[in-house]
Amino acid sequence: MTPSQRSSVGGLGLLIGAALFVVHVLLRSLVTAGVEPAVFALQGSWLPINALGVLGAILVLLCLPALYAGVAASTGLLGLIGVLCIAVAWLFFGVFLSLYSLLILPWLAQSAPALVAADAPLPPGFAIVFAIALLAWLAGAVLLAVPLLRSKLQQTWVGYLLAGSALWMVLGNLILAPSGPSENLAINLLSNLGPVLLLAALAKLGSSLWAERRSA
Repeated sequence: MTPSQRSSVGGLGLLIGAALFVVHVLLRSLVTAGVEPAVFALQGSWLPINALGVLGAILVLLCLPALYAGVAASTGLLGLIGVLCIAVAWLFFGVFLSLYSLLILPWLAQSAPALVAADAPLPPGFAIVFAIALLAWLAGAVLLAVPLLRSKLQQTWVGYLLAGSALWMVLGNLILAPSGPSENLAINLLSNLGPVLLLAALAKLGSSLWAERRSA
């Protein structure tokens, strides 16, 4: 497979992975609204919803190098650091949390429901890891957005999506739903908008990369 073909496959994989994870986010927001974790984690739909999230998250992570290869000429060093920071953040918010929801949360909900209650204390060190991942998301989104906004490409609006995802991660996780899923479905959906904005931006870049390589 030539480098051009690898870039095309990576762009398509990024597009598919982003779409799968966005569907996962929407479905998860629906099933968790107004329901205790010990209840929704044991529902029949919980495992397939989070399996979809794991698949999408891993696919996005694996295709991030192809994304940078496609935008390296226009984003340079800032883009490289931005993609690396996004990858670090995505390891936590995308891959780890999806795997936790798929493999560990149902077991805890059945054997130790008090540990997954809305008012349960956070595991030791979780707040530190969360803060590091959130800062990586903010830095990565901004660093990748800046060269896109400075360029004169038609997809400069992608930079606004990236910056918006950073702001919405703070709003969603620290203000709208700081203690987990909200009882209100609208708030639950809005609090999960940060990943959707990021993935919309990455999907657009991936689809452009796929289209460019196919027409080359």
